[in-house]
Amino acid sequence: MTTTYTHKSGIISLDGNGIVYYRATADEMNDISDLKAILDLMETATKGNPLLIMMLLNEHQFLMTKEARNFFNEYEKAKELIRAEAVVTNSLSNGILYSLLDRLHQPVFPFKSFTNEDEAVKWLLSQR
Repeated sequence: MTTTYTHKSGIISLDGNGIVYYRATADEMNDISDLKAILDLMETATKGNPLLIMMLLNEHQFLMTKEARNFFNEYEKAKELIRAEAVVTNSLSNGILYSLLDRLHQPVFPFKSFTNEDEAVKWLLSQR
């Protein structure tokens, strides 16, 4: 049985490969306190183990304030826990947008966008 955690804009769950899934359920704007809460829920899901994060954004986007995007790259807990993050979108144009955001904000962990979940899983597992 998979344990799930709910946040205002998504559902968090852990799969058998150790990947933490975040399935967006609303186009809500996330601020710094939201990012901290989401990371805390992911940490709980993995019992404090390093995170391989799969963001499933097929139906909704994961929106962040500018302050939240800038904060997350400096947040020590995120630097310590996150090993890699994959974003799966429903279109090539959204994938390009996330790739552009990756270049602009240069996360301190590997980050890549995909339109195919299986490819994203393979890439994430290679980042262990």
